[in-house]
Amino acid sequence: MIKPLTSLRFVFAFLVFMSHKNLFPHEAPGFLWHIFREGYAGVSFFFMLSGFILAYTYQQRLISGTVTVRSFYVARIARIYPLHLLALLVSLFLLRFFTHPSASDFGELALNILLLQSFIPGQEFLFNSVSWSLSDEAFFYALFPVIIFSTFRNRRREAQTMWVGLGLAIVLSAYLLRNNLWEHWTLYINPLFRIFDFVLGIALYNLCHRWESYLPLQGRYTQLEWLALLLIIVAYCTAFFIPVSFRRSVWYWLPMGLLIASFYFHRGALSRLLSHPVCVKLGEISFAFYLFHYLVIQCVKIGLRHLHLEVSLTIEFFIALAVSIATAYIAHQYIEQPLNRLIRKRFSS
Repeated sequence: MIKPLTSLRFVFAFLVFMSHKNLFPHEAPGFLWHIFREGYAGVSFFFMLSGFILAYTYQQRLISGTVTVRSFYVARIARIYPLHLLALLVSLFLLRFFTHPSASDFGELALNILLLQSFIPGQEFLFNSVSWSLSDEAFFYALFPVIIFSTFRNRRREAQTMWVGLGLAIVLSAYLLRNNLWEHWTLYINPLFRIFDFVLGIALYNLCHRWESYLPLQGRYTQLEWLALLLIIVAYCTAFFIPVSFRRSVWYWLPMGLLIASFYFHRGALSRLLSHPVCVKLGEISFAFYLFHYLVIQCVKIGLRHLHLEVSLTIEFFIALAVSIATAYIAHQYIEQPLNRLIRKRFSS
């Protein structure tokens, strides 16, 4: 475990929470509205970090044969499916008792169970809407061994050229799809494009691993961490002036990459701060927090309405945040971890 990167997971999960629970929903899109709404950028961090951490954990072990492809797939299924199915059941309960699902919902339910929903353009993600990113992640996981063996073990020029071509296609699409109805799905949801974030993470790990000993960073790790933090803050705040199509695709590649790389070395003062046990624990429950937070937001809203309680948006925000953290801790401790161990023990051999 790289503790600072684990802790950063919660920071970006919290940004996603902010984007779904905006404290300034009625303000004309201004700077404060943007600060909350832009939280969806956290998904870009998750995709890139996922590629980075999987390469860090599995690349050499897959190449050397100490871990089989089967064991890798079992570990990935054990990682995402228990909480995904639980969150899906909770969303079904909310639909059953608080909305009126139509017959067409059953097709979407099948897509959600199989984690295929992000492949369908125009999906409204009726159930646990945030699980679209799990659909993307499942696609990335399926291709990870192929990417490692074709691109990073043999370093085949054809594969590398293909990834460069995909990156250029994304940049071109971001330009061509400005203010286009297809922009959101094509650039933000579409797994065929979002896999580039994942591959960037893998490439970033290989660069860091190969060149770490040659970089003149001795005694400068704290400065590097502050520089990376400053860059991501500047990118986040100035995104207000950038077309949405670029913000949902290329805008965060550089700052996210530098942030991940700087805390991978985990030798600076900020890394020591992020290695505090409380920060690490929040990072460990961040997957559950991410997966349940939107459902919790809806439950808090429904609960307050049924209790005829009128509270300010700020109080509702912190109630939803506290319940989301508590739910995530319970789900991680008593469902995610035990079932993860059980599935890996049962099916890895």
